[in-house]
Parts: sequence; C-alpha cells; structure tokens
Amino acid sequence: AVVSTLRTGEESRANAIHMALALHSAGMINLSVTPHQPVLSENDDDPAPHKRLNLTRIIIGYTRKFACSNPTSALNYYYILRGVQNEDGEDMFTVCISELIQESKEYQTLLGTLDPSGRKTKGAIDRFNVNHSQIISTVAEASEKRGCWEEAVTLYELAHNYDKVMEILNEELSRKLMPNDKAHEHVNEIAVKVEPRSQNANTNLRKQFLLLLDLYKFHKLYHSGSGKLEEALSVISRLQIIPLQQETINHRVQAFKSYSDELRRCIPDILIMVMSILNKLFKTASKSGNSLFGAQNKQAQKIRDQAKVVMRFAGMLPYSMPGDTHAQLSMLDAPMRY
Repeated sequence: AVVSTLRTGEESRANAIHMALALHSAGMINLSVTPHQPVLSENDDDPAPHKRLNLTRIIIGYTRKFACSNPTSALNYYYILRGVQNEDGEDMFTVCISELIQESKEYQTLLGTLDPSGRKTKGAIDRFNVNHSQIISTVAEASEKRGCWEEAVTLYELAHNYDKVMEILNEELSRKLMPNDKAHEHVNEIAVKVEPRSQNANTNLRKQFLLLLDLYKFHKLYHSGSGKLEEALSVISRLQIIPLQQETINHRVQAFKSYSDELRRCIPDILIMVMSILNKLFKTASKSGNSLFGAQNKQAQKIRDQAKVVMRFAGMLPYSMPGDTHAQLSMLDAPMRY
C-alpha cells in the first residue's frame, strides 16, 4: 500500500516507481494478473491481506511525460516488463516499444538503421537480450495497419522481411503509377533506394516490383514530350506487356491472366498511353508521306498496324476496365483507321 500511496503525490512519483522496481527485482511483490487492473488488486487465491501490484500501469504512467522527448530512457523502464503478458498473450515490453516508436517516430534511435549496403546499424534496443526482429516486425505490422506504408517499409527492411517490403511497394507503385505528381515521384524514389537490397525477396514479388519500376520509366518518358515518345514505346515493347505485333497477341492475353491485381489495375491507363503515343507518331509520320493522309508512308502504315494490334488486345482482355477506357481508345484509334 505504501507504493500506491506514494504514487498519488506528484512529488513522490519518482520514489514510487523506483521503490516498486526495487521490490519487484527482489521478488517481494506479486504482479497483477493483467495490465488493465487497478494499481493494487486482490486475487481470490491470494491469502489476506495480500495485494497485487500493477507494475505495467505504474511504469507506463510514470514514463508518459518523457517517453517522446527521451525515448531511450523510457525504453530502460519498459525492459522491466519483459515477460509480462496482457490478455492477448502479448509481451508488454514489445507492446510498449511498439507504442513508443509510433508516438516518438524515433525509428533510427531506437531500432537502428540500414546503411547503403543493407547492413543494420545498432539502435538502443540492441542493448537488450530480446528478439529484435520480432519486435521490429510487430511495430511494422502496426504501422501497416494504420496505413503508414512508408514507415512500414522502413521497419520491415530493418527486420529483413523483404517479401513484405515488396508487397507494400508493389501496392503503392501500382496505385501511384499514373498521377504525374509528387506522390508519384516520392514512391518511386523510395523503391529505387530499396531495389539493390531486395535480392532475397520472393522471386515473383520482386519480378513484379522491377516491372512496375520499368513502367515508371515509361510513364516519365511519356510525359517528357514528343521527343521521348519513340523511346517510351520501345520500353513498352521490351517489357512485353502490351503487344505491338499480331503474332504476340494471344501470348500477351494469356500472360495477363497471371498478373497480380496491382499490375492489372495499371493496364487500362497504359493502354491509353500507348495508343496516345501511336496516335501522335502516326500524325507525324503521315505529314511526311506523299499522299494527303500519308497512306503510302511505310512508317505510318507500321504504326497503323500496331494500333490495330493494341485495339484487338484490349478487346480480348478478360478484365472489366473502367467504363470510358474503350471509348478513349477508340477516339485515339479513329485517325489511324483510314
């Protein structure tokens, strides 16, 4: 009861916490069954007048005021809670660290960081004999659930879980592929930095990751002006996603069926961009032809044939594209039909 009494006074709070820690270290107190019980509680199986102390509640309450400003100090107190479990069977040391990192954002200070070669530098947590990867993964999962994908990527990298890194980046790359804005550039910058360190990721996940990075290159070339259109079309041809020759249509349709949802959602916009490139290149080639519409121009005829292939491919895809996709493709294709 002395600890509980001391804890009620602000000036005595430091004495209370350290007295409780000393008693706990000496094995002189029994702890509450769960961290959500009052500071002092009784258990039906305990002989009177024995009380149980909620050490978790005391430590969290004491460290709350300085945890974010001095997270390494708070970490020392949380370490005392290792082995204490909550109702869900979670270790309270891990739970407290997870919440501390999310609130303080001191990832590098507490968990360490990666150098360019992928080697982990030590953080404050490395002083303790705990499962570092498990703790970091727990924090990463919490960040992912909150929608903080960039934090999750950083943390999963620290845990060397590159399968999760690839999953998250593939999702973000596909969602932000088309808008030509800062978010588009930001996710690409992060992906480029991660790429050299992702060699051990799942083969299929990494293959899709690299493909999405190449699609970013295509996207950038497309928005770089008419001087880069042929180069952009060359990138698409190399990636073998959109067919430009008649004999490759069926193969590309079959390949589409194996694509992930992240990649499939990109295809409608890519189709429109490819047709837009062909439309512009056709107009340029037609102007250099001998006839009024450049019908005799071999380059214009080649582009017209490529457009036919793209249109046929779009019609064969087993995928429900956005309602206006086919209308936009037809509008771009119209000048090349005759």
